[in-house]
Amino acid sequence: MPSHQIFNERPESQDRALRELQAMGYQYIPRAEAEQKRGHLSHVLFPDVMREFLASQSFVYRSKQTPFPDDAIGEAIRELDAPLERGLMFSSKAIYDRLIYGKSCDVHLYDGNTQSFDISYIDWEHPENNIWQVTDEFSVERTNGKYARPDIVLLVNGIPLVVIECKKSSVDVEEGVKQNVRNWQPDYIPQLFKFTQLAIAMNPESVKYGTAGTKQEFYCKWHEEDVQWQEEAAKRYVNDGHITEQDKVIVSMLSKKRLLNIIRFFILYDSGIKKVARYQQFFGVENTMRRIHGEDGCNSRGGVIWHTQGSGKSLTMVMLVKRIIADRTIVNPRFVLVCDRLNLIKQLRDNFVHTGMDPVEATTGRGLVSLLKDGGNTLIATTINKFEAAAKSRIKIKDENIFLLIDESHRSHTGEFHNMMNEVLPNAFKIGFTGTPLLRKDKSNTYLKFGKQIGHSYRFEDGIRDGVIVPLVYDGRVIPQKVTSDKIDDYLKNILAPLTEPQKEDMRKKWSSFIHLAQTEQRLSMIAFDIHEHFLHYCKPRGFKAMAAVSTRALAVQLECAINGLGGIKAAALICDDSVSAEGDEGIIGKNDKAIIRDFFKKEVEPRFGAKYDDYEEYVKNNIIGGEDVDIVIVQSMLLTGFDAPSLGVLYVDKPMKEHSLLQAIARVNRIAAGKDFGLIVDYWGLFGNLNNAMEMYSDDQSGLSEYDPADIVDSIATAAEEQEKLKQTHKALWDFFGNASFDQSNPRAWVAFFEKEETAESETLRKEFYEKLAAFSKMMTMAVGNYSLYQSIGFEQMQKYKADLLFFQKLRSALMMVYAEKVDFSKYEDGIRSLLNTFVTSEPVEIVVEPVAIHDKVAMEKQLEEVEGQKAKAAYIHTRIVSELESRRYEDPMMFKKFSERIRDTIAEYRKSRDENVYLASMKKMADDLRQGFTGHSYPSAIVNDSDAKAFYGVVSDTLKQHGGDDLEFDDAVGKLALDMKQAVQSLARVDWRTSTPIHKKMNQAVEDLLWDFCDEHGIDLPIDEMDILIENTIKTAMSRY
Repeated sequence: MPSHQIFNERPESQDRALRELQAMGYQYIPRAEAEQKRGHLSHVLFPDVMREFLASQSFVYRSKQTPFPDDAIGEAIRELDAPLERGLMFSSKAIYDRLIYGKSCDVHLYDGNTQSFDISYIDWEHPENNIWQVTDEFSVERTNGKYARPDIVLLVNGIPLVVIECKKSSVDVEEGVKQNVRNWQPDYIPQLFKFTQLAIAMNPESVKYGTAGTKQEFYCKWHEEDVQWQEEAAKRYVNDGHITEQDKVIVSMLSKKRLLNIIRFFILYDSGIKKVARYQQFFGVENTMRRIHGEDGCNSRGGVIWHTQGSGKSLTMVMLVKRIIADRTIVNPRFVLVCDRLNLIKQLRDNFVHTGMDPVEATTGRGLVSLLKDGGNTLIATTINKFEAAAKSRIKIKDENIFLLIDESHRSHTGEFHNMMNEVLPNAFKIGFTGTPLLRKDKSNTYLKFGKQIGHSYRFEDGIRDGVIVPLVYDGRVIPQKVTSDKIDDYLKNILAPLTEPQKEDMRKKWSSFIHLAQTEQRLSMIAFDIHEHFLHYCKPRGFKAMAAVSTRALAVQLECAINGLGGIKAAALICDDSVSAEGDEGIIGKNDKAIIRDFFKKEVEPRFGAKYDDYEEYVKNNIIGGEDVDIVIVQSMLLTGFDAPSLGVLYVDKPMKEHSLLQAIARVNRIAAGKDFGLIVDYWGLFGNLNNAMEMYSDDQSGLSEYDPADIVDSIATAAEEQEKLKQTHKALWDFFGNASFDQSNPRAWVAFFEKEETAESETLRKEFYEKLAAFSKMMTMAVGNYSLYQSIGFEQMQKYKADLLFFQKLRSALMMVYAEKVDFSKYEDGIRSLLNTFVTSEPVEIVVEPVAIHDKVAMEKQLEEVEGQKAKAAYIHTRIVSELESRRYEDPMMFKKFSERIRDTIAEYRKSRDENVYLASMKKMADDLRQGFTGHSYPSAIVNDSDAKAFYGVVSDTLKQHGGDDLEFDDAVGKLALDMKQAVQSLARVDWRTSTPIHKKMNQAVEDLLWDFCDEHGIDLPIDEMDILIENTIKTAMSRY
């Protein structure tokens, strides 16, 4: 019987790793021999091995190959051992530079002359020329006389470059990470870690790595791109046939050539912090080198790298530059860094500066031409628009050794700027970087301009899986507004007098739009209060900072003032000054807004920073990243792209955004930081109808405000007595709503059951009436607790009763919203109620938010189901979520919508017959599982079974055509062929911004109509015109959903 000790740390992980490393060519040095080589346990180098390697080198002097003398070798050994007086990072950087570039040794020559010659500590080009060793139980003496003992140390030429902590499979690999982090601290063994390039923690099933100075939260995993190579290589070196994750990562990271490449090209110092590449950065750069050398079969001088926001895209650029410069086959490479915005080019330039490179910035088109002509400028930074002026000078720089690195290439290279860039640099190698998905409408355009994607995408979910970014949690908050159009008409009457009636109507429409209503003082105050309350309770205790994004610069200033006025939080607006005319402000920029912006700079910025507005920007950014003077930064557009601050925990959004701008903005809070499990998006605008499709924000016409009744708000000034009577009436109306019902009012399940009706519409009507009555009572309660004279006239005891009733009915409302999956909205005063009740009446907060849960999140749904009482209510909970999910897919997947809608109707009909709540709940659970798995129970024609787009068009037309043309297999295959033709026709026309192009819509309608008529003619189908129109309309809707 095998011993239980096989599961101990030593045999399961450490001994296994040592055997594999020896099989890979590392020489094992026993502990005793290693300690002898070191001379003393406080020392970590093998000087004799270093001397052996250094002595193998020679130099040419007067045509004679001459070995380095002993004194030069001794000096090289001593100089590598940089002291720690100035800290670990300083000595580590000095050692790293020596390892990479070698040392220039002064040699006293046989003829009496002294001359300098370079000596290398590592032969980077020829791994086999180095001395590869591994030892274990590497005890190192600390300054207090105690010892720390890493499990395994790998040495190259006597220099300890890799430290490994091993754990058995039952111990979390994070324990090994903690040991590595502890050991580089000043009171442990920094004298070892100043040489360490890779610090690894492993158990048989998990491996994480970092470098000297890497904090625990930044240790990451390695995922090999060529899995087959990794598997086969591991099998060569491991004998037992069972390949573990540890075995595979050892091959991937510690194979001799790979290890040297990682150390040489993929370690850098960013603002004094040592960093090692994550695997996607490594493969992104290596795959780019293959593209540059024409080794990937693409035959293209360019390509696109898509690595999601927060995954280190800017540092990937730095590593790529470093890699290209080191490639001896590329003569005198030069680089042009291109962005589309001034603040982004500054950030990108700073990223290079922080790593020791110093790009020169082209501030004009003429300056760009001058810099490009001067071959001594290796790194140039510029904005894309500078190429327009450069192109007009008719200058062409035809050098093939210029590399264009374009940030956010999908966004900046539409229109003529890209063409201008090609005019100036026709032979440059173009590499586009993007951190947001290449949507269908711009993927082909981006590929056409830069070449196909380089390597694999590194998507948002990959970053979450690897722990390099945190997941995002969405909190949608709606503040309904009711508008009296008569009031708007009265207010604008004098302004509109000179206009014609059509012009007046156009102005009314514009001034009634949501973008203007969203900027009212009352709404701004409500948002400021909610942000203030949320920040104090969520961010401040966790040490997080926050960002708020609003629609105009003036609103940013006003929101800063409103939040700061509440006390306890330091908010700062960061905007462009009034010399910038638009800066992306939504809506009309009036004199009042300009005055607000001007006063902000005059009163808040200039007294401290003068006219150096850039200094103010740096002050705010630095305080968000790590200072104490700013808690919340409020922006209109600045910092929404490219700004990297791990301390940002929440993004408050109150502005319209779509597609890439939306994805860029929310990525501000996905950076990892200690104690940060997720980034939170608090949305006051209503942006996330479908984040997975990077949905387009609705226009003003679709904001829903056109349906408001002018009578919804009564604008009046009333006495305390009048308002007291209204409060009494709304309270009575709320109770009277349940007055005739007979049920156990002490049973919460009975209150929910009151709303369960045979017909869905009847239940919806009942709930709507209840919500309206509760909203009316809430509104009056807000006024009561906010008006002291009214509060006094009501009396404390009566207010306590009102308060208790309000809390009860709010909880009932929350329970109903959970069961029926209704959109959470806040009435006009509910946020105020929550605060004012706490101030005047009690310190106990009221929670009225129902967290949204998607149908595909089974675990979260099951958790909420536990809170729902009664089988029928649980089934209703699932039913409403399935319906909601299907509605979002109505045109994306018509067949799924049809099939599940039929199943829902059948299930409800069956329940009404049997009245078996258990069967009803089981059926709904089964349906939810099928929906998650995409199972419809329908088989598609073989030609489209793996084509989701064609299947969607098949779902649009199949039922109608089969009603008129038959239902046999041959006809079904013909419908499948039609679906493919429709897909191709739509794809050929779905170019950039086609949704808003009337000519393209007409062409697409005509193409679909022609295909349908041809199909009907071929199969002898007499399709009524109205049915034909419906098919065309639904086909276009499906196209808009999918392209």
